[in-house]
Amino acid sequence: MRHPRDSEAWKSFDLLHPEFANDPRNVQLGLVVNDFNPYGNMSTNHSIRPVVLIPYNRPPWECMKQTSFILSMIIPRKQMVGNDIDVYLEPLISELKELWFDGVQTFDYSKKEIFTLRAALLWTINQFQALSKPV
Repeated sequence: MRHPRDSEAWKSFDLLHPEFANDPRNVQLGLVVNDFNPYGNMSTNHSIRPVVLIPYNRPPWECMKQTSFILSMIIPRKQMVGNDIDVYLEPLISELKELWFDGVQTFDYSKKEIFTLRAALLWTINQFQALSKPV
């Protein structure tokens, strides 16, 4: 697999939502969440959780570069974030739902027209500890 669009998940999504897939201006996103210690000292109890969106509509040599990432929020905590992360993610989820269901009016400079941009969150990428947390 050279690019996420080669995956079975992407192909299945396109089959389920052909109206979305037919407009190449629509954006497929991945959401990355991971805790890390900003001080490099594992004995401290402070952590930061960046929440990053990755737009996969770019060519393979560009989509995974840092310049393509969208840092949507940083969650600073004195301790590791637990199950209360949903409180922080709620505004982002609301905006992602709006982008999926309604879209936003956007200007396409190449065609000199306004169109409705839609976005879909295809998957999330989390640290392994997220698998062991009870919901």
